[in-house]
Amino acid sequence: MSIEFIGLIDTREQSEIKRSPGPVIDREYTRRITRAHEDAGFDKVLIGTASIFPEGTQVAAYAAQHSERLGFLVSHRPGFVAPTLAARAFATLDQFAGGRIAIHIITGGSDAEMARDGDHSIKDERYARTDEYLDILKLAWTSDEPFDYHGTYYEVTDAFSAVRSPLVSPRRLATACDGVLSGSMFEISRSTGWVRKAKRIAAAAASVA
Repeated sequence: MSIEFIGLIDTREQSEIKRSPGPVIDREYTRRITRAHEDAGFDKVLIGTASIFPEGTQVAAYAAQHSERLGFLVSHRPGFVAPTLAARAFATLDQFAGGRIAIHIITGGSDAEMARDGDHSIKDERYARTDEYLDILKLAWTSDEPFDYHGTYYEVTDAFSAVRSPLVSPRRLATACDGVLSGSMFEISRSTGWVRKAKRIAAAAASVA
């Protein structure tokens, strides 16, 4: 049994009690906070999501170019893009990152938060939609042949993804995906160990050249 240490990166220097007056995306700070976690020995960093945040896969792609070993746990809300497209997007990102990408599925925030991105579904509907979304993600990542899916929220015909994760077998991805429970937030990742979130090390970023 292993423990993973997971930190958090942002695209500007801020916290819950300190708001940054600078630009939303500070490339140099993002590079420094990424390197701080890598040099401190963290296994992964979380990249959060919200209706006002920079898009997470783009942040991960940039951070991956400034690190060699660090993994990226990218928060993702089902329902805003087709699951087949999301499967290809994350598999493509994982290819370029050398197998260092994991997904943190977040079914949703408050109704007001979801409505900012055009989602007016109720909570129970979002949970049911997430179940179907994850079914299709698994199929896209593991199916050796084109597949059909007929659900309440999604219908796909003859779907297939040629791009797969480079370092992880489809079976491991499918098994991890089975661990995501409706209405909960879990990680779809390659780790079979327990995940423990470490304390933030934002202050360490200032010391990284």
